[in-house]
Amino acid sequence: MIILNVIGILLAFGVLIVAAYRKLSMFLASVIAAAIVALFGGMNIAAELVGSEGSYLVGMKNFVGSWLIIFALGALLGGLYDRSGATWRISSTLINKAGAKWTLLIYVLVGGLLVYGGIQVTVMIFVLLPFAKILFPKAGIPWYLFPGITGLAIATFAMGQMPGSLQMQNIIPTQILGTSLTAAPVEGVLATLFMLVFGVGYLYWQAAKGKNDPEASIELYNVHGGVLDEEELEGRAPNFIISLLPLVVTFVLINGIGIELLYGLAIGCVLSLILFNSALGGMKALKDILSEGFNSGIFPCIIIASVVGVGQVVSKTDAFALLQQNIINLPLPGLVKVASITTIIAGITGSASGGLTIALNLFGETFVSWGFTPDIIHRVASIACGGLDTLPWNGTVVMLFALSGVSYKKGYKHVAVETVILPLLSLIPALIYYSIVH
Repeated sequence: MIILNVIGILLAFGVLIVAAYRKLSMFLASVIAAAIVALFGGMNIAAELVGSEGSYLVGMKNFVGSWLIIFALGALLGGLYDRSGATWRISSTLINKAGAKWTLLIYVLVGGLLVYGGIQVTVMIFVLLPFAKILFPKAGIPWYLFPGITGLAIATFAMGQMPGSLQMQNIIPTQILGTSLTAAPVEGVLATLFMLVFGVGYLYWQAAKGKNDPEASIELYNVHGGVLDEEELEGRAPNFIISLLPLVVTFVLINGIGIELLYGLAIGCVLSLILFNSALGGMKALKDILSEGFNSGIFPCIIIASVVGVGQVVSKTDAFALLQQNIINLPLPGLVKVASITTIIAGITGSASGGLTIALNLFGETFVSWGFTPDIIHRVASIACGGLDTLPWNGTVVMLFALSGVSYKKGYKHVAVETVILPLLSLIPALIYYSIVH
């Protein structure tokens, strides 16, 4: 029976991989994957998929119930920054001050700033893509690096490493472990610095190496959407300080004053609506902006929830019970084991937030029982979940390639370096520091 379970799990994740590569619906793929796991696990497929107590729907329901409105508010904030031109204003101001040679670094930092401030990760691809179409050709950055550069900007240091981040990967542990968003701050900052030094350094090396690559030009790719009109934005977009203000206020309210995340993000959205009113087109455009912005957070939440649902079905198999019993006995030091378990589950589910939720729900109390503080478990797990999660079937990775027109063959190795290898290596300075002070 165990062998059949394992075959079913492998086939299920094979389906998710194929769906990612072939640009098929990840929601459809998750349903098929869950059905395969149930079939090979000797479960009632219908009951697991559509029954009120079915593990697939329970997994989805729990995730959606906890995070849907947060996703939607993060997406709305991203839509307001995109439509108003505030993202363009922040980036263009910094690049004009620093010079074109710093374009790549500033692009990464601006993307990270917006993610750190609460704009949903998947939404950030749509926010950054039109701007990248202008910046990359001007700076001579090969277009096939877009997925890797954007992956570093939105899915690494700003997501779960930097203390205070308003992303799910930093929020979920607070709900399960009772920690704060700024848990283990020094360890988080050390991991962030590692990512910026080595991540940006690698990208500058690749950009210089690929300048004469025949596949570097953006014109060779079928890129989604249009290009920003910089002259139009120059006259319409809010100024630099006004553009930054909603993010700063949101961050201070949540991390400084300690108000609820829901209220902080809502205030950030309202403040953006007020300050960006003329740039957004006034009250006439408000209805469409609110609807589009809020709705754009629903799809990513459902996709992640569907993958969590597959993980929930997997968790009911005998093979997973065996894994659960034995993975805890991996011959590794405690915090390395925390990181390994978290990133393995994130890789299996193809989702950082989904894998983190499953890992901490299953093993959180065990991790604490090993004598580590909840704060360091929070930070290590938040960093580690952003490692193997971005294997090819990850939803954000799929969108990066689908929207940019870059092939996996040409671009995925850079994504792997920036969002799989380096985030896991960034744990090294964090763990060294923790071992010295404890």
